[in-house]
Formats: sequence, structure tokens, C-alpha cells
Amino acid sequence: MKTLLTIAAVCTLGLVTTLVIGQEQKPLPPAVMESNWIPIGDKVGFVVTPGLPTADPSVIAGYFVAWHGDSWKRIDSAGAFQFQPLHK
Repeated sequence: MKTLLTIAAVCTLGLVTTLVIGQEQKPLPPAVMESNWIPIGDKVGFVVTPGLPTADPSVIAGYFVAWHGDSWKRIDSAGAFQFQPLHK
């Protein structure tokens, strides 16, 4: 019984590893350094904008982007929530 569980666990681990490695990696949004990029998922991320002052030093400033169609779009979080094209 333990052997069967071990084989099932190894097969599951192999399948999960294959799926994770096989995912297509999207390029970084235009003009965004890797050190300022926080991926949230395959199609959404957060861009840190260093140097912008905030009232609380524990708060980081930035904006969300989403992969839409074939490029990254900035998500406008003020107003009507719409996609804005990023400058290339």
C-alpha cells in the first residue's frame, strides 16, 4: 500500500512540475525593470514605481497591469476601470 501511495505521489509531483515549467512566460511590460515587477499570475502583475513619495513608508506606489490580447495593458484603478495601452 505504501509503495502504491509513493508511486502516486511521485507521478502527481511530476505532472505538476511539467505543467508549471511548461507555462508560457510573458515578457515584462514595456520599460519595466525586473526588479520593479511583481507577477501576481500568468496574466496580471503589479509594477512598483520607485521614487514616488507616500505618506507611509511601508506602502509601495505602483499600478496593476493585465495581459490582454497580445500585450500588457495598464489597469486604470481610478474612475471607470478600463484598460490603458502602455507606451512601447
